[in-house]
Amino acid sequence: MPLYEVYVQCDQCGQPHPVNLKITLDDPDLHGANVGDFYAGKAPPSGISFMQTNKYRCPHTKKLFPADDLGKAILYIKE
Repeated sequence: MPLYEVYVQCDQCGQPHPVNLKITLDDPDLHGANVGDFYAGKAPPSGISFMQTNKYRCPHTKKLFPADDLGKAILYIKE
């Protein structure tokens, strides 16, 4: 089962940043998949729910950005 890292599109600089969340999923073809689309109609795991309640620091602007919109979250396969 592949390990995916979650990135969220930053509303400060517009680039995706990692939010220190890794998820193991059965599907090996989800690289670049939208988290909101993947979990549409089903409850996300607790790690995703926790991510949505936090803010993360943009490495470029040093400002905090939210991760509450799953439509802005992307799965990247962790090699």
